[in-house]
Amino acid sequence: MKLILAILFVEASACCAAQSIPEVSYYAMLKGDGHTWCAYKDSDEFKAEAAAVKPSETARVSFVSSKLTDLTYQIEAESGDWIVIDKYTPSNMDVLVRRANLLAQENLQIIQQAVIHGGIADAFHLVNVTTLDGKKTELPPKTDFPNIPVKTDLLALPFMGLVNDLQQQTIKKLCK
Repeated sequence: MKLILAILFVEASACCAAQSIPEVSYYAMLKGDGHTWCAYKDSDEFKAEAAAVKPSETARVSFVSSKLTDLTYQIEAESGDWIVIDKYTPSNMDVLVRRANLLAQENLQIIQQAVIHGGIADAFHLVNVTTLDGKKTELPPKTDFPNIPVKTDLLALPFMGLVNDLQQQTIKKLCK
């Protein structure tokens, strides 16, 4: 009897593991007025409007079974000199932040990483430095990084309320 139960348990585990739970992503952008955020369920609609508006801040928020799995937040300088892309990945009690600094004039892509624990971010440490076309290089001394603070409370970000509202409604776009 125990052997039959063990086989059934293994089969049930394999069955459930084989069925993957889909990831659901939402997209957000800051409008040109500097305070209105719009969130989208459809990535194509988001991309079309972002191409027309050219927002300075965008985000992608992904969930599996209504649990936040990652949040990617991008800020671009109005001048186009730099772009900062932060990817936040919750893990147990911490959040891993992986930052890509794309510096156009210096032709650099600098990858840094930090951990947020208890709402406090550790200092970034250097992971990788390449040119924008992907060739390995060294970090020049006195490299000036954009002064973008780490978001330590992801749920408090202005677009997260819109994403939450979209999860509960059948509409495809919401702006506030």
